[in-house]
Amino acid sequence: MKAESKPRANDPTPIGVSAVDNIRYIRSTIEAANTFTTIPGRGCILMGAIALLAATAELVPAFASYWLPIWLIAAVASSTIGLYFMSAKAKQEGLNLGRAISVRFFLTLAPAFIAGGILTVALIDVVPRIAIAGIWLLTYGIGIAACGVFSITLVLIAGFAFMGLGAVALFAPNAWAAALLALGFGGIHLALGALVMRDYGG
Repeated sequence: MKAESKPRANDPTPIGVSAVDNIRYIRSTIEAANTFTTIPGRGCILMGAIALLAATAELVPAFASYWLPIWLIAAVASSTIGLYFMSAKAKQEGLNLGRAISVRFFLTLAPAFIAGGILTVALIDVVPRIAIAGIWLLTYGIGIAACGVFSITLVLIAGFAFMGLGAVALFAPNAWAAALLALGFGGIHLALGALVMRDYGG
């Protein structure tokens, strides 16, 4: 009886095994290409800290009337810090923020920010202070939630949390404005940053 020959190194791989492996590789590549994972945990934490400082500054009687410039300065500082840490994390992971998924992430976020700015300018002298806080939280949440489609699930959850707070703010007393902004831009960012650092690194 003739002994079975052992497969040699240069023998062709059975087509079934090769096809399954190729499908798995292609699927994982597509999933990775369509997920924006360079959310900076440390950046989110610092953004939250800046928001808490802004809310605290607003509660100081001497600064209360300057709430708008206080939050505008905080927004510029937070955006700068967020972009810096995002770029640093992408560089550390060998990724390029110019890739298609990154561009889609920012293009999805931008319209909500622009809408929030336009509504603020148009309504600042028309609606109460708490309504402006609600507009900021709601439009920011819309942008973040939309970006969650291209990013990790935590981003989508954070977006809905911002939207929920924004909806509450639109019907809340005026005195709640600083507290809701602190809870949203401060608390949610801190929680998001901590969870991102735990699960995805800094």
